[in-house]
Amino acid sequence: MTTTGTFHLAPNGPGGTVFYHWVHTDSNGTVAGQVYSIVVAAGDATTHSVATDSWNAPASPGSVQLVFTTPSYSVTAQSFDCRP
Repeated sequence: MTTTGTFHLAPNGPGGTVFYHWVHTDSNGTVAGQVYSIVVAAGDATTHSVATDSWNAPASPGSVQLVFTTPSYSVTAQSFDCRP
């Protein structure tokens, strides 16, 4: 399963380094992935792509969530079903 995402910051923001990671949840539990970072210039409100997430063979239906730790921002987890 492959997941992608994008984000943008508010216009005229201070800029800085954005830290984020992907979280996988299935019947085996919850696993937080590698932490990534993107440096955003002050005032930059363009759309930025995050690192593509790949998850081979989830054990059951579950969810994938993009978590921004700095600046902190909550993104709703996206559910999925496994298909044969």
